[in-house]
Amino acid sequence: MDEQERPDPAFDVTTSRLLRREALRRAAAELNTTSAHGLEDVLARISAEVTAEASARIADRDAAADT
Repeated sequence: MDEQERPDPAFDVTTSRLLRREALRRAAAELNTTSAHGLEDVLARISAEVTAEASARIADRDAAADT
């Protein structure tokens, strides 16, 4: 193997660390409710949950009324 073709372990470690750090930063930004984007995402998730629960309740009520 040529010298240039050998993987550099230090480079791999640094790259992995930086990728993990960036992934954690992005995940934290999604959960951050102090930013407008984060708050919007949380409210959208809550709205979707409430809508799904209401739809299920209505479907159950309609199914019970049909029997």
